Amino acid sequence: MNPDLRVVVQQADGLRALLVVTGEIDYHSVQTLTRTALELIDQGRVHLLLDLSGVGFCDSSGLNAMILILNHARTRDGSLALACAPPRLQALLALTGVDKLIPNYPAASAARALRKAGRSAKAGRASVG
Repeated sequence: MNPDLRVVVQQADGLRALLVVTGEIDYHSVQTLTRTALELIDQGRVHLLLDLSGVGFCDSSGLNAMILILNHARTRDGSLALACAPPRLQALLALTGVDKLIPNYPAASAARALRKAGRSAKAGRASVG
């Protein structure tokens, strides 16, 4: 576990969970994020929102983790959404096309974005992988 990455479950309500992620998401820390998210999905919290406002860096390992989390959630009719992704991560998501699969909400209101993520999960399920 990398001490430079913290993943805190700030809210868990029914099928939804809000995870606040702070630090750097990279090859050395990505397991912290992946493990926490997959455990929540396996526990029935299938609609996840990652608040990334505290993330200073995210490399391709983090991007791959998000795709893995999305795929795992979708196998259980769930979803993944992001809130407040930093500009560099937004650029990486756009460059790779992942922004079409994982919505990013700029608003600080994570609860509202989480509700939207749950509702939009039923809309267009493109295959990822």
